[in-house]
Amino acid sequence: MLSKYQYLLKDDDVRRWFENLNTRSVITATIRLRTLGLFCEIKHSTPKEILKVAATKQFKDEFTDFVRLLEKQGKVGSYIIRFKKVLQSWLAYNDFDIRINVNIAGEYDSPTLTNERVPSKEELDKILRMASPRGRRGRSLRMRMLPRQES
Repeated sequence: MLSKYQYLLKDDDVRRWFENLNTRSVITATIRLRTLGLFCEIKHSTPKEILKVAATKQFKDEFTDFVRLLEKQGKVGSYIIRFKKVLQSWLAYNDFDIRINVNIAGEYDSPTLTNERVPSKEELDKILRMASPRGRRGRSLRMRMLPRQES
């Protein structure tokens, strides 16, 4: 589950940060490690180099430019914000009390969910009829849980 960024765990500080996150959630720890690795790959940097410049204006300027580049590439804010959260986590773990104050357009938007809706009873019934036998097993229970519609 770790990915191509597992090499980052050879650094004792990264490994400790990862293990600290991992005690709460394996998924969060893994995603944050991968995001840190991707950020370093894109920026041609390392986690240690991030710490060296973290308290400087250069860091803020470079991160702002990074955010704007991703926005120009069409990346949504909810994707970009993960880099900000991961960097803040990495910096906080290393005792840097730094707030990354970079505005990200649409950071709380979920564009893939914008047009989502709850299926109607008929649509749900059709979906469940097409399900595997295992998927159909709970069909009658789920149908009983749906509110009754007056005819």
